[in-house]
Amino acid sequence: MHSHSDKQQPDWPWLALFVVIGLALRLAAMAGFSHVPEGDELAYKSMALNWVGGHGIVDEMGNRAMYNVGYPLLVLAPVFFLAGEDLQAMRMANVCLGGLSIVLCYLAAKEAGAGRLGRLVSAAVWAVYLPASVYTVYLFKENLMTPIMLGVVWCALRLARAPSVRVAVGCGILLGLLALVGNAGLSLLGMVVLALVLAPVPPPRRIVLATVMLIAAALLVVPWMIRNQQVIGAPVLNTNGGFNLYLGNNPAATGMYLSISDTPRGASWGDLRKLGEVRASDVLKQDALAWIKANPVPFLSLSLKKAAYFWTPPFHQGQGEGSSAERVVRALWGIQFVLLMAAALGTLLIRALWHRPLVLLWVAIGCYTAVHMLFYVSFRYREPMMPVLGIMAALVVESLLLRRFASMTLGRVRAV
Repeated sequence: MHSHSDKQQPDWPWLALFVVIGLALRLAAMAGFSHVPEGDELAYKSMALNWVGGHGIVDEMGNRAMYNVGYPLLVLAPVFFLAGEDLQAMRMANVCLGGLSIVLCYLAAKEAGAGRLGRLVSAAVWAVYLPASVYTVYLFKENLMTPIMLGVVWCALRLARAPSVRVAVGCGILLGLLALVGNAGLSLLGMVVLALVLAPVPPPRRIVLATVMLIAAALLVVPWMIRNQQVIGAPVLNTNGGFNLYLGNNPAATGMYLSISDTPRGASWGDLRKLGEVRASDVLKQDALAWIKANPVPFLSLSLKKAAYFWTPPFHQGQGEGSSAERVVRALWGIQFVLLMAAALGTLLIRALWHRPLVLLWVAIGCYTAVHMLFYVSFRYREPMMPVLGIMAALVVESLLLRRFASMTLGRVRAV
C-alpha cells in the first residue's frame, strides 16, 4: 500500500501538527471541564499519596491490592513526588500520555501496512477523538493503558512480519506493564500469540521469542506478586477479579456496572470485607461461578448483551442536566464513534485490505471484547481499544481515496 510519494515528503511535520492539535484539545478539556475526582480516581490517588508518603501502597478503603498498581505507581506517584498534590499536574501527565498515543497510532498504522495518507489519518483520528481529550481530566488507568496497548499492537504486527529478539523483549515489557496497569489489556495476548504463529521463522525460533517475552514480562510482574504474597497472603496481581466477576454475574446483574449494594451480597458485604480482601474476593468469585453453573442460558444471553453494550454508540445522557457545551460534545462524540465503527467495519468489504495485519487487528478487538463479556461493561473500558478502530478506519479512508484518485487519473488518461 506504500506509494512512491511516501518517500518524497517527510511525515513528521504533519505528525507534529496533529500532536499539537491533540495536545491543544486535551488542554482545552482540562481548562473547560471542572471535575472533582471520585470513585476509582480516589483509590488511585490515595495509593500514590500513601506510597510517596512512606505508608506503602494502600487505598482510601484500606485495601492493599484491590486496584491495579500500575497507574498510581508509574504516573501519579512521580507527579506527587515532584509537584505535590497538584490535580492539574496529574492531568498534565495524562495529556503527555495522550500525545504519545497519537505518535503510536501513526507507528502502528505504518506497521499495519498503511501508506502516508493512512498513517497520518490514523494519528489525526486520535488527535481529535473527543473522549481521548475528556478522559485526560480523569485520573483513570485507561490514560496509561492506551499507549501501552498501542505498543503491544505495534510489537505484534512487527513480530508477524519481521520478528526479532529486541521486539520480543519490548513486547514482554509492555505485557508486564499491562499486567500491572490493567489486566483486561492482557487479552492482547491472543493477538501476540497469533503473530508468533504467523511469524516467518521456524518453530524453534518462535519458542525462543516466546520465552524471551515471558521472561521480560515476569521481571516486571513477579516482584509485585511477591510483595502481595508478603502483604496480603496471596501472590496475585490484584484482588478485584472475584469482585468484578460477581458484579457481572449474579441474579441482579444487568451487564453494565452496578453497585455491590444492589446485589444479593449487598447486605453482607460489610462483614465479608472484614475477612480480608483476598478472602472476600474469593467468596464473591465462588458466588459468581455458582450462579453461572446454575444459569448457563441466562449467562450466555447476558454475555452477548455485554458485547452489544460494549460497542453501543454513546448516545446516553451524562449525570445531571449538563451544559449546552456538554450536550454538543456528547453529540459530536456519538457521531465520531459511529463513523469510526462504520469505517472499521468497512475493512471487511475492501478485499485489498484482507491481509495479516488486518486479521491481527480484528483478533485484538475480539479478544478485548470477550474479556468484558465475562465481567461487566463500562463505556470507558473500551477507550484503550478505540485507537485500533482509528487505525482500521484510516486504512479504509486511504484505500477509498487512492482508488478514487486512480480512477480519476485513468479517466484523464482516457480523455487525452
